[in-house]
Amino acid sequence: MNLSIIELLSKIRGEQTASITMQQKTLQVLLSFSFGVLLGFISKYSDTIPSNGLLGYILGIISDITTRLGIWVLLATIIAVWSNNPRIGAIKVFAFFVGMLLMYYIYSMWLFGFFPTYYFIHWGVIALASPIAAYIVWFSRGNGWIAAFCAAMPIGLLVSTGYPFFYTFAITHGFEILFSVILFIILPTNQKQRLRIFTSMLFIMFIIRNSNILSYLFGGL
Repeated sequence: MNLSIIELLSKIRGEQTASITMQQKTLQVLLSFSFGVLLGFISKYSDTIPSNGLLGYILGIISDITTRLGIWVLLATIIAVWSNNPRIGAIKVFAFFVGMLLMYYIYSMWLFGFFPTYYFIHWGVIALASPIAAYIVWFSRGNGWIAAFCAAMPIGLLVSTGYPFFYTFAITHGFEILFSVILFIILPTNQKQRLRIFTSMLFIMFIIRNSNILSYLFGGL
């Protein structure tokens, strides 16, 4: 990579100076993969339980949440941002989605006796693209307008998908608004950066809500 690009990226957000060993990196990736496996199991298991009683109601809510993008955007953003550098963040997010998808669809095949190839391929494409998104989002806890734009992308996406909550009061949309608030609280490093993120978020929302980008990327899932 050209030195000037490295210098530019380091000005946006510097990597942690404390080095970590290969064993620590491997452990972090394995933990991300295992976390994905766990959530993949919970996500599919919650789909199969009748919504009777308190437990069924709770699992029904979990099922509704995990079938939407919001929770995965939130978790992937947190995993990426709280990594030592963008490269490790990208690998960890990819491992997380691989673990989640493998468990979810293998469990589906075990339950129903067939493999949903169409959905697996489409979600697999998203998983393949996730390291790029994770690499970019890692810079969201930096300073300046570029960092603000990186942070505004997941926040703007969550607000755009959760916006119907304000007139439907659907709980799943409400959680997406909650997730966006969480990211808006934890990503900015100072108040000035928070204002930059808010401004960038409005731009992201305008693009999303006035285009078919979500339907193009996630339609049919």
